[in-house]
Amino acid sequence: MTAKTRSEEYVEYLCKTSFLTLFTHQNPIGKKGKELCDCLVVCGNNIIIISVKEIEYKDTGDTTGMERWRKSAIDKSVKQICGAERWIRDVEKIERSDGRVITLPEKENRNYHRISISLGASRKLPYSWEDCNTGYVHVFDEKSVSIIFSMFDTITDFVNFLQEIEDLQKKDIKLIIEGGVEDLVALYIVNGNSIEFVDENGKKADMVFLADDLWESFKKSEHYEDIISERKKSYLWDWLIEYYTKDLLGERMFDMYNKKITNNELAFIEMALQPRDFRIQLSEAYEDFLNIVNKKIRCRMVKAYNRTAFVFLAGATEDRKRRGEELMMRCHVVRGIVDNITTVVGIAADRPGTSDVGYSSDFVYMYKPVWTEKDEETKQMMQKELGYFKDAIIRK
Repeated sequence: MTAKTRSEEYVEYLCKTSFLTLFTHQNPIGKKGKELCDCLVVCGNNIIIISVKEIEYKDTGDTTGMERWRKSAIDKSVKQICGAERWIRDVEKIERSDGRVITLPEKENRNYHRISISLGASRKLPYSWEDCNTGYVHVFDEKSVSIIFSMFDTITDFVNFLQEIEDLQKKDIKLIIEGGVEDLVALYIVNGNSIEFVDENGKKADMVFLADDLWESFKKSEHYEDIISERKKSYLWDWLIEYYTKDLLGERMFDMYNKKITNNELAFIEMALQPRDFRIQLSEAYEDFLNIVNKKIRCRMVKAYNRTAFVFLAGATEDRKRRGEELMMRCHVVRGIVDNITTVVGIAADRPGTSDVGYSSDFVYMYKPVWTEKDEETKQMMQKELGYFKDAIIRK
């Protein structure tokens, strides 16, 4: 394996910070043992293919310098991304450079996004999108890349932003950017996570023009300060995922029933798919629950993004078997009586300062389709027989 360049290390840092360690794969191995791309992000059904090129731009006084830089920094990057995608579409697993094997989502469910991080031109070239036959390649430069990864620092927020741009292109809405993608970031946030504009008559704009000072103006606003301040509450959720990832990758997680080491990451995928706004709510609920004064409140449920509910259970490591069984039962109850929930993730842990034998955690991942009319009788039975859990579970 070749040594990482400074720019590749920087992009790996951005990806791990935004998408977390479990889902960031630097220099994965592709066809015939060659490097597939510079970075691959896989979380849920989302696959992000990233190519990094840092080429110094040399001004020749005419178009020659621009064409040379573009060919080396963008065209080669796009070619690598397109080749990587073709190979990924035909495989079910990918090996990382460290030997760990990554299982890809089902082929029919995959959402591909392509990013070329082309550095070295220092804004001497206009911003552009590139075509990869199967979709658009987003081109980020040295200024825009850090802004985009910091403002959309969850997998869901990030791909939603990319998808909004791609949808705009598909609708043939002309987009003119005087500055960089960061101005598009500002527009997207200020416009309620949308780039489309509708006039008072309901007619959609067919052209969007962005001045080169939109991001700088937004960064000085109270709206920006409020966003940054509010987000600070949410990073407990990121810390939890990273904390448990170390145990998972260190082969320190075991199946409750067969006692064997497990690499099941489904619960952590659901945690990572939560957007930043939902992580604020989840972090506050989890921290408040663990530190709650009234120890009689053992369980709390929080409805979250994408028809997912999280169940927090406080229980002692001394009685871990019973705690795990109770967590499973409570997750079944939530799935049975809470409408519009398809996925339940349960987390059981000791409250701080309550254990004399150490601390541990248990997880439950449960997925079932939405209730149908045929299931209504079963649902009513569960509500009747297990109703005595209801108050404790759905309290917010």
